[in-house]
Amino acid sequence: MTATDPRPINKIQDEIIEAFQVLADDREATLHYIIDLGDKMPPLADQHKTEHNRIRGCMSTVWLVHKAEDGRLFWEADSNTAIIKGLSSLLVRVFSGQTIHDILQAKLYFIDSIGMHQLIGSQRSSGFASMLKKIREIALTYQAAKRLQKMPDSSPSHDDLLKDQVIQALKQVYDPEIPVNIYELGLIYEITIHPGSDVHILMTLTSPNCPAAEMIPSQVESNLRAIAGVHDVKVALTFDPPYSPDRMSEEAKLALGFL
Repeated sequence: MTATDPRPINKIQDEIIEAFQVLADDREATLHYIIDLGDKMPPLADQHKTEHNRIRGCMSTVWLVHKAEDGRLFWEADSNTAIIKGLSSLLVRVFSGQTIHDILQAKLYFIDSIGMHQLIGSQRSSGFASMLKKIREIALTYQAAKRLQKMPDSSPSHDDLLKDQVIQALKQVYDPEIPVNIYELGLIYEITIHPGSDVHILMTLTSPNCPAAEMIPSQVESNLRAIAGVHDVKVALTFDPPYSPDRMSEEAKLALGFL
C-alpha cells in the first residue's frame, strides 16, 4: 500500500493548503501541480483495477482500494486521467494510515481553501465527492463491524436491519432540481420504526414553496412501502425547524459546491 503520513489529518490539510497558496491566482500552474501529484503517486496494480473497486459517479475511471491494519485504514487510488489521479492523491495523503474514528470525524476544510471547485468544475467536483463518500462508507462498515464484535449477540436487530433498508430507500428519492438525494440533503428529520414494522418519517423540504412539495413525500411513501416486511408507512411534513443547508452531509455540500 501507499506510504502513509501518521500525523493528524488537520496538520496534513494545513500543509496541502500552504502548498496551493504558493500557486494562488495561477490556475495553469495549479493544474500542473495537481497533475504532478498524480504522477508521483504509485500506480495501482492491474489486479486491483476491477469493477468492484471502481468509484461510481466519477466522470473519469477511478479505482480505490484499501486494507485495514491495527484499527487504521490504508488507501491506494488510480485514475485514467491525470487531473483526477492528482486529486485522488490528496485524499490518499489525508486519509491513508488514519484511524477509522479520525476518518469519520474529519472535516475537510482544505477543499474549500484551495478553491477546488473553481479549478476543476462541477463534474469533477462530483467525482471527488463520490471518492470521499466511498471512503466514509468503507470506514462506517468497519466501525459497525467493530461495534457488533463488542455485542453479546452480534446479530443486528430486526429494527436495525429495517432502518438500514429505509435509509437506502430514502437515498433513491431526489428533488428534481437538486442532484443530491433527500437523505444526504438533510431533509429527513426522524426515522421511527414502531412495533409491527410500521415506519414513520418526519421530513421537511428545502422551502415551503418547493415545487415538488407533493411529489417528494409521495415518492418517499411509495419507496418505503416497497420494502419487504414493512407493514405501514406514515410520512409527516414539517417546517419546524426550517430547513438549513447545515443539515447536508459533507458529501452533499461538496457535490453542490458548499465546500
